[in-house]
Amino acid sequence: MSKRKVKIAIFHCGFIYSGGGERIVLEQARGLKRRGYKVEVYAPTYDPERSYPELTREVGVKMLLPTFIEKLPFRNAIRMVATSFLAPFLSLKFREIDIFVGANQPGAWIAYCCAKVLKKPYLVYLNHPNRFLYPRPVDRHFGWYTTVRDYQFLYRLIQLGKPFVALADRASVSSAKALLVNGYYIGGVIENVYGKETIDAKAGSYHRPLSRVSLNPHSTYRGSIKVGGKLVEKPYILITNRHDPQKRFDYVIKALSRVLKEYPNVSLVIPGPFTDHTGELIKLAKKLRVKDKVYFLGQISEANLQKLYKHSAVYCYPSPEEDFGLGPLEAGGWGVPTVAWRHGGPTVTVKDGVTGFLAEPYSVKDFAHKILSLLNSPELRAKMGRAAWKRTKEKFSWERHIDILENSILQFL
Repeated sequence: MSKRKVKIAIFHCGFIYSGGGERIVLEQARGLKRRGYKVEVYAPTYDPERSYPELTREVGVKMLLPTFIEKLPFRNAIRMVATSFLAPFLSLKFREIDIFVGANQPGAWIAYCCAKVLKKPYLVYLNHPNRFLYPRPVDRHFGWYTTVRDYQFLYRLIQLGKPFVALADRASVSSAKALLVNGYYIGGVIENVYGKETIDAKAGSYHRPLSRVSLNPHSTYRGSIKVGGKLVEKPYILITNRHDPQKRFDYVIKALSRVLKEYPNVSLVIPGPFTDHTGELIKLAKKLRVKDKVYFLGQISEANLQKLYKHSAVYCYPSPEEDFGLGPLEAGGWGVPTVAWRHGGPTVTVKDGVTGFLAEPYSVKDFAHKILSLLNSPELRAKMGRAAWKRTKEKFSWERHIDILENSILQFL
């Protein structure tokens, strides 16, 4: 079969915010399209204004069911449940597809149903085990209601039918022709849960031309940039995660209050759409008397996001139990070192003492110390930034990721 005629359908849980899982699926579709495949991306629910607007439009994301409940509360959860129930019947619209890829749940379940009905092969790509069935400690602690309220509603529904959902989850993952995972750390966790061998297909990033990377030891510490009409003074620390309590921005805000005692000119920049949790973070900044040093920019364009990466002095990744984390790689593509915890996904993406620092979990004092080590030494920051750029280029490119995905697809055609 000529690869230029191969038709691939990728199913993801939804595109309702700009997260790492969404980015991976969109880059998979984009990369495969560039290699000549016909790729269609579907999800139970989709908000074109909140989930990588430019990229989702470029890829052409579609919803699996017609949209006529835009005004209803919990519409995202309703769509996910309805699509999961109707997946065997929806499969009939995919007769022309050659192979399916299920990205997380219910993407894996939808791919499983389509493959069984149509007798076609399917693969599964997981960033983590189903977190409604196998929640992390941080998920148990915070729940879901402070981020996307639909998820709290969905979580309660799943608890009512948990035995059936668990069976469907295990069947759809374990029956796949191949199980690809986002890095070896989470791969080990997934193998323990599902008892199926995994393929390490870690996510990637784009490395910018070295001529555009700010490696001058002092340029990152002087001047300002304009982002979405707001002036941001340098130097600044950057976080780019979703505003979820599980991401633990509070660690960095608390670290900032320590950093400012020694380095009063630095600020913290936090882009991204506001959630219910954003207000709590603003209150914390006020309480610690650092509100004037924290910029909450709201949703910004992809171009402005890349500008923030380029000019940041230090990138921070405070999520304590992350499966992987694209942020350190995206920062590394701009020659920016990262400070993260010595636990979970960042142990894959950050090489301690080389491309950044891994702080002692979960010592705010040590996290602040690691930030100061970079702020106080522009030469060290430039050295680590160059190492981060090189490592991203050599080990974490999107091309490398697509190579692995493409090879897995071709094995079963």
